[in-house]
Amino acid sequence: MKLIRLKFVTIALGLLLFTACSNTPVNYAEVETPPALFPDYTSVTIPPNIAPLNFKIEETGEKYCVGISSENGRAISFKQVSPVIQIPLKKWQNLLSKNAGEKLKLDIFVKNGTWTKYQTVTNYIAPDSIDNTLVYRMIGVITTDADKQGIYQRNLSDFEQKAIFENTSTPKRSCINCHSFNKNNPGKMTLHFRKAYPGTLLFDNGKLTKYNTKTPYTMSPCAYTAWHPSGKYIAFTTNRLYEFCTSSFERTVEVYDQASDIILFNTETATISISPKIASGSRENLPNWSPDGRWLYFVSAPKVTGDNSNLVSAKYDLLRIPFNEENMEWGDVDTLLTSARTGKSISFPKVSPDGRYILFGMVDYGYFTIFDMRSDLGLYDLHKHTWSKTNSINSPSADGYHSWSKNGRWVVFSSKRMDDIRARPFFAWFDSLGNFHKPFMLPQENPLYPEGYAWQLNRPELVGGQIDIDAEELKDFIMKPPLPVVFEGDTTVDVISGPTILEKEPVNHH
Repeated sequence: MKLIRLKFVTIALGLLLFTACSNTPVNYAEVETPPALFPDYTSVTIPPNIAPLNFKIEETGEKYCVGISSENGRAISFKQVSPVIQIPLKKWQNLLSKNAGEKLKLDIFVKNGTWTKYQTVTNYIAPDSIDNTLVYRMIGVITTDADKQGIYQRNLSDFEQKAIFENTSTPKRSCINCHSFNKNNPGKMTLHFRKAYPGTLLFDNGKLTKYNTKTPYTMSPCAYTAWHPSGKYIAFTTNRLYEFCTSSFERTVEVYDQASDIILFNTETATISISPKIASGSRENLPNWSPDGRWLYFVSAPKVTGDNSNLVSAKYDLLRIPFNEENMEWGDVDTLLTSARTGKSISFPKVSPDGRYILFGMVDYGYFTIFDMRSDLGLYDLHKHTWSKTNSINSPSADGYHSWSKNGRWVVFSSKRMDDIRARPFFAWFDSLGNFHKPFMLPQENPLYPEGYAWQLNRPELVGGQIDIDAEELKDFIMKPPLPVVFEGDTTVDVISGPTILEKEPVNHH
């Protein structure tokens, strides 16, 4: 039961400015609970350059009065009959820009015959900005090869969304996936096209190139991607990957690799090289470079057993290997964190821009977090060699793919916490003490839009500006045949997983 105490007040100018509502009720009952809002924009920390956090007041009423204020600048006020609050962009931007590092207060009054004032909602404007562009793949909840999908970029300071590529723009519909960037740089991007017009697109400071990365000595075209900070190299994986649907709500799709390896692609010579240390009988996967380019981090699971008993249920450990760019030498593999220690399989390691932390996914087995309702995020401290579950940003639902901002103060990750069905981007501030703060959902111009949103927004990547690609030019380019790449590795390597083609087809588990 809500605790209510009736309060009769005469509003003076100071209180008027505090509540920020130009027609603040004179007589109102005050409840000591905060209002229910959708999305839940309460007690969150936001960047000073984020778009307005529009919301719906989920309290029944005939009129609503809302005030938004902070320490400096002019407050924003509303008095309206609709519970849907859409904040004027310029007023919002002006208020936030003057109050970085300050509290942001939200005062809400609801009228049902008489007025009720709810407990003030206090959010926090962080001193750290976020990269101004978010790139994501938009795809249906359930998809077929004929369905629409695309890669889009969203300006985070407003609501502008642009298509980088939509598969409906070409006569045949491609599957588009695994967009990747070099250190949040919008000028260096890779993108894979499957089925129709297959190939790997390389966008390098305005230049477009399309490669066929399948060679006679690799088991598949390139897949998961990690740019070396120099921009000269890209660590790719080659995977013999399979997936199938299940009847389990907690894990709707099973994805597994019969084999996987990591190879090195030279962007200047279009050649592939390997090291047996990261192309072995084990299943090496999901590479990610340290900011200085001296370490390659990845996950690895044991090779598939003869009876296939660990084909699907294998757990991945977190490993790294030193790399000397000058002489192209690899050091010895070092195991950082095992699944035996965490109790979970480790997925998608992402090193923070300062090189101190690794944010990673955690699942019961395998490495596909988006389909596992029990997937969470974990944090590994490379200085202390300790790890922790990031409970302040995890939820009971699937919390999946993630990336860092360039300044290392923000992370974005996919989560299905809104409805257990659709993945949406959430942002969390990572302070200088190594703590995550309560996350908030990607703001929408219409806050009710996510309720009827038929799409998933997955694989969110933060970049420092708009990607300067003309969608029409890209459409024409990807329909062209790809260029071949040259394999410069040791073609005598003979392992079940490695650069050579697999000799045996996997068991059909459909």
